[in-house]
Amino acid sequence: MSDNVKKVEFKTGELSIEPNKVLDEAKGNYTSVIVLGWDKEGFFDARSTNNLNQKDCVYLSSLFSHKLLNGDYTPEK
Repeated sequence: MSDNVKKVEFKTGELSIEPNKVLDEAKGNYTSVIVLGWDKEGFFDARSTNNLNQKDCVYLSSLFSHKLLNGDYTPEK
């Protein structure tokens, strides 16, 4: 799975991107996804496609955390 990792653009600093717009723009671009967020009642919610198991979800979320903390998604100046 790590052979398929590539740098992606992470939308930071943009004003008020609606969740539905983010999801609409993602449609048709992925074979596997994890969706994390706060629902309308303020509760944390997590979902994934059926082709990911728990180990895959932990790997993807850890990879994202590492890249985010490493500054990989910081806009270039």
